Amino acid sequence: MGKGGGGGGDAVTATALRRSPQSKADAIAGARGAEEPARDALPRRKDRTDKPHQSWDYDERDRPERFTGPEPVLPTRWWHAVHHALVLAACVCLHVSTYADDGPRGGGFFHSIPLTLIMLWYGDAYTALLHCALDRPECLNVPLLNGAARGFQAHHEFPYASTRGRGVYRMICDTHRIQIITIASAIVFGRWNAMTARVCLMKLAVSAYGGATGHFYAHGGGAGRPGWVKAAQKCHLLLPPEHHVGGHHVKPHDKNFGIVNGWSNRVLNRVLSHETPSVRTMLWIWGFLSLFDVAIIERCVAP
Repeated sequence: MGKGGGGGGDAVTATALRRSPQSKADAIAGARGAEEPARDALPRRKDRTDKPHQSWDYDERDRPERFTGPEPVLPTRWWHAVHHALVLAACVCLHVSTYADDGPRGGGFFHSIPLTLIMLWYGDAYTALLHCALDRPECLNVPLLNGAARGFQAHHEFPYASTRGRGVYRMICDTHRIQIITIASAIVFGRWNAMTARVCLMKLAVSAYGGATGHFYAHGGGAGRPGWVKAAQKCHLLLPPEHHVGGHHVKPHDKNFGIVNGWSNRVLNRVLSHETPSVRTMLWIWGFLSLFDVAIIERCVAP
């Protein structure tokens, strides 16, 4: 999840309202006078609506919450750029070395349509499971998960600031550690062949790069989104804003946990919520998948 700077407006008024222990109505009533004109001066987003059933579309500056702000934006490092370059180079090399012009010698990077569709669904489900676990307040008390959990949960209260203010590249770099876990697990438990590399790289492409990109553009960009992003969102290859913001970002944030394309949500919404299953159960399942999913999928595709 991305955390970053805000989206503009009256910072003093916004901070005062966020930190106020009063309810939103009390805060607004108490601020009547000097505060009220300042709030009226805040620019309205073009896509903002006054329809009650679309109250999710209101800017987070209007809400006093338990977090005083989004998590700070950490700088990107040189090793992030090196890692991304190596992943891209590996994808190109795999495709060139396994693709034959006169027939599918190895199928190239994608190998087959069924495998590609499976990985698009599974990659979204993988992010949904982790997302659901880290949304739980219990994770704030787990030292290894505290930082990530704060990012996920503060994002609910500062959704625009923690995506637009963070930037898509920084959000991609946030997936670096999970990518390393995936690569290391594939090396340890995989069979060290082309299918191992293909499944591992497809998981990185969908869960890490697709998840960060899909989530960013589900919140950010507006009319300035590139044409290919709008087309991918319309086709549900990337997460559509109305599916994510209009679904997951409505309290109690208990559905639509997938952040790649939303393909897995129809199934997982039946079992994942803000209360069930337990955090322990989800983390055990996520840990198992992180270690063995590449090895299991490659053996199912190529016994």
